[in-house]
Amino acid sequence: MLDRLREQLKTGQTETAAPTRRASRKILGLTPSQLFILSLMLFLNVAVLGCFALVAFEKIYLPF
Repeated sequence: MLDRLREQLKTGQTETAAPTRRASRKILGLTPSQLFILSLMLFLNVAVLGCFALVAFEKIYLPF
């Protein structure tokens, strides 16, 4: 191993390994915290609209 390194240094050839880039774990270009906030807002939006739809179709009645 060291012999090979010595030979490379003598000849001036060095192996430059391309830096490995870690695979990006972004979905839609969002970080995990941003994705969590977006999914939470979507869930709350669906829940509120669902409640409004139940009231509108008179499947449930408000107590007032």
